Amino acid sequence: MAQVDVLIKGYNKELNQQFHKYACTCTLVRDRDKNIIVDPGSHQSIGMYIFALGDFGLTISDINLVFTTHEHLDHSMNRAVFENATIMDRWGYHRGDEHRFHSSDEEIDITPDVKMVATPGHGGDIHASLLVRTDIGLVCVAGDLWWYEDFTPEEDPYANTQEDLVKSRLKILKVADYIIPGHGGLIKNTKKGEGD
Repeated sequence: MAQVDVLIKGYNKELNQQFHKYACTCTLVRDRDKNIIVDPGSHQSIGMYIFALGDFGLTISDINLVFTTHEHLDHSMNRAVFENATIMDRWGYHRGDEHRFHSSDEEIDITPDVKMVATPGHGGDIHASLLVRTDIGLVCVAGDLWWYEDFTPEEDPYANTQEDLVKSRLKILKVADYIIPGHGGLIKNTKKGEGD
């Protein structure tokens, strides 16, 4: 079974109408020989990643895959920090100037216990999440499908359509035991099975 750990917990602070400080939650997924960073985000220093990975006996060089749930800068800006990693998103795998695209499948197996699922809504149809089988159950690293642990905001001003967002949320609520929202920590899905 895979392991999922919140590497750096995200935040979002509105200091005034024109000035915000925000960075997403950066998650570490380990399965067999794969060390995956989900949403490296826009954290202030490379040192934050070095220090956090050290707690797991890893270095930046040990990361072989960086998965971004969507292209917003607070989720994707620091991808290049992980120089040995292949980048993966909803559309394919990317390394340097090489791009290998997925088929139009809604789900892609990354490892036997890690799967990418399309979760359109926030930011358009590019959004995807990871479903990870662990010893505590199925964990969804959800990006901004939800922002925080209390599953807010209900309405997302960055959704292409609320209908797409609601469908994606129901798909995840139906199957996930735990959810890691885009700017929060691991939370038990108390609504599991909703949407049946």
